[in-house]
Amino acid sequence: MTEDILSVARKYLSNKKWETLPKPDPVSVNIIKSELGVQSATAELLCLRGYNTPKLARTFISRSEVLHDPRLLPDMDAAIERIATAIDKGEKIVIYGDYDVDGVTSVSILYLYLQKLGANVSYYIPCRSREGYGMSTDAVQSIAADGVKLIVTVDTGITAIEEIEAARQLGCDVIVTDHHECREVLPEAIAVINPRRADSKYPFCDLAGVGVVFKLMCALEAKLRTGGDMIAATTNIKNEYIELAAIGTIADVMPLCDENRLIVGLGLARIENSRRVGLRALIEASDGASNGIRRTERKRKITSSYVSYTLAPRINAAGRIGDAAVAVELFLTDDVRRAGELARRLCEINRERQLLENEIAKEAYVKIESSHDFDNDPVIVLDDENWNAGIIGIVASRVTEKYGRPSILITFEGSGSEKNDNDEGKGSGRSVAGLNLVEVLGRCSEYLVKYGGHELAAGLTVTRSMLPAFRRAINDIVRCEFNGGKIEVDPVLTADIEIEPDECTLSLADELSLFEPCGVGNSPPVFMTCGFLASAVSGISGDRHTRLTLTTPGGSSVTAMCFGCPPDLLGIYGGEIVDVMYTLDVNVFRGEASAQLTVRALRKNEKQILREEEERCLYEKILEGTEPADVNDIPVREDFSAVYRIIRHEVSMGRSIMPIRRLKALLSQTRPVGYIKLRLTLDVLAELKVINKREIEPDVVKLEDNALMTKVILEKSTFLQRVKVRSSGERI
Repeated sequence: MTEDILSVARKYLSNKKWETLPKPDPVSVNIIKSELGVQSATAELLCLRGYNTPKLARTFISRSEVLHDPRLLPDMDAAIERIATAIDKGEKIVIYGDYDVDGVTSVSILYLYLQKLGANVSYYIPCRSREGYGMSTDAVQSIAADGVKLIVTVDTGITAIEEIEAARQLGCDVIVTDHHECREVLPEAIAVINPRRADSKYPFCDLAGVGVVFKLMCALEAKLRTGGDMIAATTNIKNEYIELAAIGTIADVMPLCDENRLIVGLGLARIENSRRVGLRALIEASDGASNGIRRTERKRKITSSYVSYTLAPRINAAGRIGDAAVAVELFLTDDVRRAGELARRLCEINRERQLLENEIAKEAYVKIESSHDFDNDPVIVLDDENWNAGIIGIVASRVTEKYGRPSILITFEGSGSEKNDNDEGKGSGRSVAGLNLVEVLGRCSEYLVKYGGHELAAGLTVTRSMLPAFRRAINDIVRCEFNGGKIEVDPVLTADIEIEPDECTLSLADELSLFEPCGVGNSPPVFMTCGFLASAVSGISGDRHTRLTLTTPGGSSVTAMCFGCPPDLLGIYGGEIVDVMYTLDVNVFRGEASAQLTVRALRKNEKQILREEEERCLYEKILEGTEPADVNDIPVREDFSAVYRIIRHEVSMGRSIMPIRRLKALLSQTRPVGYIKLRLTLDVLAELKVINKREIEPDVVKLEDNALMTKVILEKSTFLQRVKVRSSGERI
């Protein structure tokens, strides 16, 4: 069993304290409920998020936020003037993009739009493994040598001071469009469009890179095609390119508030009926339709989660272990056959990426457990010769999630006898809440070739000779200034609200679509419900995930999914009463819609814990002889046969360590046996040498099958006879 799976199991069954947010004003809740005609839970959630008047709530759920005027972004006028001149003169324009989803979608929409305007345009996306993060002087020189007069960067360039100066010296102008953190000194470009600039008057700083490009296109449209009418210009650009703008915004984990929420909301709705053949092909390939699997349910509902976990990894995979141009070409093509080929290729690359990711993660965990100084070093910094530069960022995310610490993974070029101190290592880092990684890297910049990124994710380049000093420096900074280096994982799990089991309905799940699109800054509502009966627990997809059927006191049932956790590790069994923390969704299968819980955490209900303690206490008293067993708890021959068959099968499958309640759950499928009867049955089988039994912790036993083929004479069990006598009240 891998460490990742074990950590997932621990996540679901953690011993953290559970709590909900403070309840909102009940008067406001009732007003929202009455005025908007929504359920109590929905009204409570709206109030908790600050939409505590009918006007605010209606604005939120109608997604009637407005897109801000792009001309408020710094240098916008200079940018559109220079691009208009380049188009008019027929100058060569190159779009220089990043290789992630944000960069790919940025390149795609700007290329399509400039091509539509008649521009002489091409694009360049660097190779992640060879060139690393950001612009490179070699690439700039090559572009300029091809006669290019204007470079427009997308999702990159804000820290490329030397590279942009090199372009200027070669007679090539540069316009920077970016959204990453700015430094004190900006590049000397024709225009530097970034909502994070200190002098920016733009009212929203959290646009994705594709969001900044979207605004540039709106400004160009107003200048060149609508006579300055910004509303008409924005409508035109929105109608044509909003799907890709939404995908890039979601994939780059931008806060889904303000105009990002509007971009994503409009984009998701458009994706469902997209005319873009590449996007349709990617959805079909991702869902299996291209492999001959017929889909019988109604048309898929496109959500931000679907983009994040299904579409984005496939788009990203091209730039991670291949060529990001594959993904760009998919979005540029109008050929249905070609789109299908490219979409299937992205799915294949993504499968390769998954295998590489798992291999690197295993190696990283071994390095961490064997060499990381957890007592003194708050930041995990790992390096290796053979790691794929495109994968280490994803693995860094897994490392940070697993250990609760910032992590940086670095892969070096050059190995064996070819190693030298000047070898450059490409690194990717992930941080935790409260620690701005790009700011910390800035304070270690004397040891780095270059760096850039966001608060929680950043890229860097470091030479081999400087790596030890960099590792010491970043740990010294974090140790001194970040809570003494003690990065504590929050000991509390928090849900938005608590609802009763019978409130967990399809109608509520449907109503929660009012909160879409959900993501950072507008997280999916999290519920806590106590007292579900876990009437069935089973594994799916080869036991990679667990499906629970939860029954309410009213008798209705709802499905709950624990993704990434096999049922054997979950520790919850059929017939137990549980509390669940979850998000609520609508699942569609074969045309039928139902409510489905996606589990965040599970625990046994207090009633279940009390029941188990009472059963355990009674069993111990029966063993001691201080309490008689109920006549219905005394096992008969059929019980012994059923229990032995299960044990024999489980031991033959290599599962000799068994929680008593798991064994009880397995028996429920053929011959239900209560806790007391099961314990007594095991004791008798052990006494008669049919099995060997050793209790390794309370209610967990190690069993061995002695493979006795002869008929067992139960009457030879003195223990069983003693239990029977005490149960009947006879004197011993």
